[in-house]
Amino acid sequence: MYKKLHNLSLKHLIKIRSHLGHKDKDLNIKLNSYIYGTRHNVNIYDIEKLWKPYRYLFYSLVENISKRHSFFIVGTNKNLPMDDFMSNFIYEFTNEKQNHKLFYIKGYITEKWVSGLFSNWKITLNFIDYIKNSPKIRKKRYQRYLHYLKGINTFEKNPVPDFLLVLNANKEVIKESTDLQIPILGLVDTNTDPDDFLYKFFGNNDSIENIQFLFEFIKEAIKEGRLKEQQLFFFYLLIKVKKNINKKKYG
Repeated sequence: MYKKLHNLSLKHLIKIRSHLGHKDKDLNIKLNSYIYGTRHNVNIYDIEKLWKPYRYLFYSLVENISKRHSFFIVGTNKNLPMDDFMSNFIYEFTNEKQNHKLFYIKGYITEKWVSGLFSNWKITLNFIDYIKNSPKIRKKRYQRYLHYLKGINTFEKNPVPDFLLVLNANKEVIKESTDLQIPILGLVDTNTDPDDFLYKFFGNNDSIENIQFLFEFIKEAIKEGRLKEQQLFFFYLLIKVKKNINKKKYG
């Protein structure tokens, strides 16, 4: 991806409609410096200014994944097939032999955000387990609730992640993450407050091509992060072996 990222052209970002924002009346004034202009009352990002944040975000993701930091993904755009994106994304990083999802993906939400999901996670997980395993309870009554939480791994002892990946800014999500001091990385459209995000994608959150590109972007960052982790492991292992050899030789 380092090579792909280097060769990423402005034409490609335009092709996936990354530069298109929301209506001019919804513009967050903190993003004025990133706006090229408007067309038909729609804000347009200055595409040349999106490149540097992409590079910074990619290297930051690689670094965090190499340190085994975990992520929880929130994508609640009803106009896009977020379930398909997430299922493909999770499938690619699933160890089929052990049927075990890799450590850095804590879970995901593609429907309505459930208030208090992280702050009351023990109650939430116990309730999900109760609904699934109790023969007496009317399950139809709670089908919608279970549907919202289908991306939660109930075997996870603590689903609270090191980072939250937000593809659609939501006030409840932002507030809960801020209260719990969970850093946020995610997609900043023209109607979004960029100060809520530690790491930022600037671009269109209503473009299916742009969201697909971001998932591919994150996949490559995970692969590079895993590779870096392995390289660091063997590097420190080699140092340890050399020290033991020297001890036997001179000790």
